[in-house]
Amino acid sequence: MRPGSEQLKQALKSDVTHRLVVDSFYGATRTAMNLPVTQWELKWDVEAEIKSYGQLTIAYSGDMADSYTPQEFTDLLAPFGQELNILLEVSAGEFSETIQLGHYRIMSVPDARDEHMNVTGRTLTVGSRVTVNVQDRLVGVRRRGFRFEESPPSTASCWDELARLTGMQVIRSVPDQPIPASVVYAAEQGGRLAAVQALANVLGGVAYVTADGALSVLPDEPGDVALELTLGDDGTLLDVAHAMDSEGVYNTVVGNFTDENNNPITAVATLADGDLGTSGPFGEYTRYYSSPLVKTQAQANAAVQAILDRSLATQTYRVPVQCLVNPLVEFGDMVSVERPVGDPMVGRVVNYKFGSSRMMTLEMDVTRAI
Repeated sequence: MRPGSEQLKQALKSDVTHRLVVDSFYGATRTAMNLPVTQWELKWDVEAEIKSYGQLTIAYSGDMADSYTPQEFTDLLAPFGQELNILLEVSAGEFSETIQLGHYRIMSVPDARDEHMNVTGRTLTVGSRVTVNVQDRLVGVRRRGFRFEESPPSTASCWDELARLTGMQVIRSVPDQPIPASVVYAAEQGGRLAAVQALANVLGGVAYVTADGALSVLPDEPGDVALELTLGDDGTLLDVAHAMDSEGVYNTVVGNFTDENNNPITAVATLADGDLGTSGPFGEYTRYYSSPLVKTQAQANAAVQAILDRSLATQTYRVPVQCLVNPLVEFGDMVSVERPVGDPMVGRVVNYKFGSSRMMTLEMDVTRAI
């Protein structure tokens, strides 16, 4: 979760007001403070290529008949390197606290218009309404490709290589690992971002941009419960659904690999009998897997068997939840959700969004034993 005071955590259980605080930057230069945002929505999705994105509408009325509608590449809200730093101010009575939500790059201006007034024969601009689409800083990594196929200059540290590839500050959230000698970066569209995610996979997670604009890795392994959503008069939970899905419950795994001499290696693991066996009514459900880290037949056999065992041990299903806005939530957080009957449901946040309203929607993966 994002850091917040205990007083803030208690305030979020009551009736609070929100105000978005947005400053614009062009490089290291702050070009405007407290932009007047009227409508907005931000979303965070660990499964998306760019993990955080959104849309904001800025309604500006100045005293100098000036306009915020971008015309030139270097204008305040133009989508050519301009960024927005976004915070959320939460207030309850005399209490107020500000939470950093993210640092975003302006990607497009889908709608911009000025209002004009005729004054003594002159046409003056009396206001601007500009809508911008924003994405987190991973978009800069995606856009910056490799000019030719290359290998890491050193295989000693995944974290050092992540810092080199992105040019970003890194927050080392998991232990470092050496880079596999077989790693080669492809000179193709999105190749640099794919290389970053491949290194994050070696570290055991997914690369993302933190609220402060640094690069970090969300571990695959979940942590402890970070938030409890409760029912009742003092609760923050508005709605929760229930689901069951056979998607992802594989009973056959086929692995295709190559050894050190680039010779093919194939391995198969399957469950033939039982309720989920290939010979029963469920039928065969095959997953294909490959990895540059697997170089022997023994490694291949172990890899596909491990994936099959995980698939058949549990089922993960997606649960949508509506609750009051809690800006401390981040994807990867473990959340406990109270139910009218039975024990609370515990899941890991995969995506969430909130905006101008008081409501927040999140989806979490809940594991059920099979």
